[in-house]
Amino acid sequence: MASSEKLFSPDELVSLLRSESRSIGLPENSTEPIIERVVHAVLVWLENRNIITKSDLERVVGSELDKYSPDLALVYRNREKII
Repeated sequence: MASSEKLFSPDELVSLLRSESRSIGLPENSTEPIIERVVHAVLVWLENRNIITKSDLERVVGSELDKYSPDLALVYRNREKII
């Protein structure tokens, strides 16, 4: 594996989503179930894939977030663009 490649980490995704939800003022008690559902869906999606791209992963996470929190989905999709 090249040094620039990075494996998916569910813990990092949880941490990122928690941080983003706090940044927009979403209550932790309502976002934890959302984060759990999203991470679970991503892990299920990953089960039959040997190779994924960052874009694939971001698309799936964003689609899952859309189901539960459009605001969090927007922040997730634009996290590197928000100033």
